[in-house]
Amino acid sequence: MELAIELAQIATLRRVLEIFCARHELAFADRTAITAARELMKFADEGETDPTILEQRLDEAMQTYSERSPLASKIMVSMSASPARHQ
Repeated sequence: MELAIELAQIATLRRVLEIFCARHELAFADRTAITAARELMKFADEGETDPTILEQRLDEAMQTYSERSPLASKIMVSMSASPARHQ
């Protein structure tokens, strides 16, 4: 996969990943965090740059991932228990 991501986009992706990991108490080295980072890179490659939309898409993608992976189901339980964020 070839990515043409600018430095500003990388900073945005990192911040979104940091928020995701903090919310779900993940280290960057956790398997679920690595999967989330890959998803974010795909979204950026598709042209998405808005941090709010990136967060929403990541939550949706990781929900789908948890349905396929029993290891990630713990994370998704915490996602569903997280209070709704205001936009």
